[in-house]
Amino acid sequence: MVTVLAHEVATAPVEVPTVTSANQKTVIASAAAAVAGDVEAALTLADHHPAGEVAVRLRERLRGHIHTLAVPAERYAALLTESREKDIAAGTVRFARKLARDCGSDPAIALRLLAKSVAHLTRNTDLLRLV
Repeated sequence: MVTVLAHEVATAPVEVPTVTSANQKTVIASAAAAVAGDVEAALTLADHHPAGEVAVRLRERLRGHIHTLAVPAERYAALLTESREKDIAAGTVRFARKLARDCGSDPAIALRLLAKSVAHLTRNTDLLRLV
């Protein structure tokens, strides 16, 4: 069992390293380490305490992660050759963006969906470095 304390969620890093440019080279930094704590906390809170101030702040942070990660994840999808994999990667970005705008009224479901979307976008952002 994982225990998530309110102060841990409140003090986790808000900024996610994503894309920086230097001398025409784009470097994609892994966002996995910066968001893994938020994803884990969201999944835990969804099961135990999905409502409340901490959960509301965490949902907002996850939305921020989606906005940040969607750009490189979309770039990854665009680089793939026409295939089911490309369709899934592009659909993941579209779904995550839609979810960031409106994830419904159930706080537990919202936490789970936002967390899983962030995890998928993080994976695709990390894969961009390998393309």
